[in-house]
Amino acid sequence: MGSPEESRVARILLPQLKLDELLEELQARLDAARGTRDRVHGLLEAVLSVGRELDLEQVLHGIVEAAAVLVDAEYAALGVITPDGKALSAFHTIGVTEERIAEIGTYPEGHGILGELIRHPEPLRLAKISQHSSSYGFPAHHPPMNSFLGVPIRVRDQVFGNLYLTEKRGGAQFDEEDESVLSTLAVAAGVAIDNARLYEESRLRERWLQANAEITHSLMSSGARTDVLALIAERAGEITGSALAAVALPMEGTGSLAVLSEALTNIARHARAGRADVALETDGREVRLTVTDNGVGIPAEGRRSGLLNMEERARQLGGELHRTTPRDGGTRLVWRVPVTRK
Repeated sequence: MGSPEESRVARILLPQLKLDELLEELQARLDAARGTRDRVHGLLEAVLSVGRELDLEQVLHGIVEAAAVLVDAEYAALGVITPDGKALSAFHTIGVTEERIAEIGTYPEGHGILGELIRHPEPLRLAKISQHSSSYGFPAHHPPMNSFLGVPIRVRDQVFGNLYLTEKRGGAQFDEEDESVLSTLAVAAGVAIDNARLYEESRLRERWLQANAEITHSLMSSGARTDVLALIAERAGEITGSALAAVALPMEGTGSLAVLSEALTNIARHARAGRADVALETDGREVRLTVTDNGVGIPAEGRRSGLLNMEERARQLGGELHRTTPRDGGTRLVWRVPVTRK
């Protein structure tokens, strides 16, 4: 038993110790609340930021940047999934320099851990990438990556792509709160992507309508035929972003396009061919259409109706249809008719 003085001191210290513990706990909760408040504020800012942009490429880049900041990741990427849902068609990334990207080579196609998220579009959090069964390493020159957090982005209930975050700063691991924050951002990202795509579609429709009005005006003003055709090709190339645009014209009076359609339909339905070659030639005296496939050839009773139609069309125009079998198999059709003089 202690002295009365010791007992008095103990009674004083015990409440003091409990008060200190309470104050420490309160301070910890205040710090956590402050951190959560700041994080929620950052998330709201990120949502508003990506929602304001209407250019799809800018939207995707903004989503990647926001994701990296929100979960304090050194590397972030957004992989866009192909329409068949089996691979990546595009890859937007930050954290890796352009020089390093050039050294690595081609962008990922969706194997390993990236493919795991494609096959199973659910949040995935790993302390060490290499320990997952789907991991098979990185290509040469790739920076080392350990911690990983991935979440899918859905647009109208369809998986558009995935967010990939690696290397949480300070050597820490991504936690449940990181996953929750990133999943919330992914929902907002899906809405922003949908809006951007709708905006691009509306702009595209507007450009086609403008081109249609311009071409109609050119036709109504009795412009030269070649000028109108050139305008059609030019506007189509501009709107589609094509390197080359051309207008294919049927040869008048021969029906060669109808014959070609018949030949290709026969091949598609019956030949089981992996390839078809088409050549359309004229020497000024006759038009010659040659269609060659590498299929099973012409059965005794097969493809008769289509061939009869082609033969009949050739006879009507004073021409003929020849059928042969190339040395390496398949079928070759040569349809030739004289050029009509006007």
